[in-house]
Amino acid sequence: CPWQGPYHELTVHEAECTHPTKTGNELMEILDEMDQTRKKEMQLYNSIFSLLSFEKIGYTEVQFRPYRTDDFITRLDSERTPTLSCKRPLSFQLILKSKVNAPLECSFLLLEGPYDDVQIRPVIYHFVFSNESNETDYM
Repeated sequence: CPWQGPYHELTVHEAECTHPTKTGNELMEILDEMDQTRKKEMQLYNSIFSLLSFEKIGYTEVQFRPYRTDDFITRLDSERTPTLSCKRPLSFQLILKSKVNAPLECSFLLLEGPYDDVQIRPVIYHFVFSNESNETDYM
């Protein structure tokens, strides 16, 4: 049963749940649907992360730019020099690359991959681009 809820509602749910009365075939159909949903989610994640693996992602109006330190090589003394650690934060910004006639409102975020050990807390950012304000802050 895919039900999720607070523990104090479990008894009520168990009394009303129809899953224990389903046949094996009905349960297999439910599991197949769950598998298909999971496959679609994986395809979406794979598409998103293949796009994010590019150095620059250009759309018609906006470009993605990651922030990088000058030194990419991690060293044994990384505890003393945090900029050389492989546990440093990832920062990025979006840049409006062309002129616009009207403000361009944009919402954006980064997501963590299903098999990734990069820790990303997804937050949706909003920004209104204009010719005078053409770069977001680093996020």
